[in-house]
Amino acid sequence: MTAAGSDDLARVAARLRSEIGDSTGQLRTQLAADMRRLSRSVEKQATETGKRIDATDERLDALVAEHAEFRRQVQRGLRELALRAARIEGECQLLEGLLRRQHGIVPVDLDAVPAAFRSLVADVREAERLRSSLLDDDARAARRRRLELFEDRERELARTRQRALDASRALAAAKPGGWAFHRAAGAYRKARTGLREQEEALVAAQAQRDAAEQELRRDATRQQEFRAHPGATVTDRLAGYVRDRIDTAVAEHELFPAWFTTVLGHRPLPARAAEWREAAIQLVLYRITYEVTDAVVALGPPPESGHRLTRHDAVQAALRRLDAEGT
Repeated sequence: MTAAGSDDLARVAARLRSEIGDSTGQLRTQLAADMRRLSRSVEKQATETGKRIDATDERLDALVAEHAEFRRQVQRGLRELALRAARIEGECQLLEGLLRRQHGIVPVDLDAVPAAFRSLVADVREAERLRSSLLDDDARAARRRRLELFEDRERELARTRQRALDASRALAAAKPGGWAFHRAAGAYRKARTGLREQEEALVAAQAQRDAAEQELRRDATRQQEFRAHPGATVTDRLAGYVRDRIDTAVAEHELFPAWFTTVLGHRPLPARAAEWREAAIQLVLYRITYEVTDAVVALGPPPESGHRLTRHDAVQAALRRLDAEGT
């Protein structure tokens, strides 16, 4: 190849490189511009989408709030309707009772016990009398703790006596006037002082221990008497009689007494008939067992303590649950 041909090739190559560089630069510029446009477009679309999502969330929140408020209003309305229905039902039952009384219809006597069940009721009442004389769990635990405390004091007194004896032996073996003698004398005096104080405390606690033992023995005897008493196992039979009496009164549309209707109404609602009947059985059993005769107050005066108070509270709780379910 001649020198002129080589120069031509060099110029062509240089021109090609320049064109390729120019094309590459243009492509890069165009690509950067396209990327910026695309980025702006994506950012714009993302912003618009975010705004639409936010607007949708706001609308959903508003719908949820409206739904919750509507639900509360419906529930409030249903409760008000239930209360109105209960009041209307109570007024209707009251009117029915007044009309029946005007026509000479006498309320059913749920407190009366037929002759066939009187011995059964007597057994139940006697069993309840025995049960009322029993110590409750807290009282038994308190007396057992008193016995355990006395035993702890006896053991501590025995240890103090042993320390006093050991000190007296050390005192007898030590040389008078020496360091060991003085140390043994101090230990002996300390042990003797503690021994005297503990003996006095033990004598003072002896009466409490004896009283606790006697009460626990009496309680154990009464527990045996209660478990062996026929009245402790015949409550179910009495409850069966009460259940049949209440069922008959409801089925025959008998008039219930005032003390009954003040807490249970004249009739059970169909949806709560079973709960109503069980509460009524507990109430009547309580009145029969404890001979409550109050014509208005269903449970009579509240007892102060004992198993009767436990049963009184249980009946009241059943009545409150029934009333809560009704509202």
